[in-house]
Amino acid sequence: MRRRKFLKGVFDQATLGAAVSIIIGLFEVWCPGVWSYLSTDTRPTSITTESNISRITNDNRYILTYNWSDQSNWRWRSEFSIKQSVYAEAAEQSHGYFSAYEDAKTSRHVERLTERFATTTLVEGNPDQPLSESARFERALGFVHSLEYMTDIDTKGVPEYIRPAEETLVDGGGDCEDLTYLLAGIRSQPSFGYRTAMVLLPGHMLVGVHKNDLPVAYTGAPTLPGDEYVAMESVRPQPVGVYRDEPVLAIYNDGFEYVDRSAVIDTTTKFFQDPTEFQTVADLRI
Repeated sequence: MRRRKFLKGVFDQATLGAAVSIIIGLFEVWCPGVWSYLSTDTRPTSITTESNISRITNDNRYILTYNWSDQSNWRWRSEFSIKQSVYAEAAEQSHGYFSAYEDAKTSRHVERLTERFATTTLVEGNPDQPLSESARFERALGFVHSLEYMTDIDTKGVPEYIRPAEETLVDGGGDCEDLTYLLAGIRSQPSFGYRTAMVLLPGHMLVGVHKNDLPVAYTGAPTLPGDEYVAMESVRPQPVGVYRDEPVLAIYNDGFEYVDRSAVIDTTTKFFQDPTEFQTVADLRI
């Protein structure tokens, strides 16, 4: 009897994992690499004249200049460089959805970027006003929001491509998954030290930050299901705690910390009935 219950539990977990992976495209849960393609083009994505960043090549390095504004309308500028060999190595490797998230949290390059924020140039604002913890928080959030939303098919020529944080920084953007990895990586670095999570919605991904790690200014921000994490959009500016009106399917940090079984089943059913209902988050940019 115990063996039967155990096997049923294992089956339920496997089925649930497969369902979540189908909805979000996270096939690493079930069979790594099924929907994650390697692009034949490992060169950086072209940067448009309307972009908030500029990129030049010098001494086998990509020299990047980022310009952005935070929620207080303070304007910032920061320079950062990555070796061309680092970008090429990242582009040539196959990455999984969960491994890209974990790698971003321990990336030395994301750590260097986060350290650079301490010496970021204030282009417009009050230079004499001490930078509070919440201002530092908003500066980093504004940086990620300033990066361009890019679809994989348009920039890499494949249906699904996972950019590690190093690629996202050089390309100057990515889709909701790529920007989520970068934002989670920044928040996880020692200068912030936040506990982060991937938050999975139908056709979308965002960052969760543990409610006890947020600056005091965000005390009382609405929490995600499970009452541990607060939502943080990586694609477009939203108040902390606010996210698109969709069910939260799962929250992942070193394993699934929350799963809404009924929402997973319901969304899976809707997906197979009408896949076109699941629009890309690019629509949010309009």
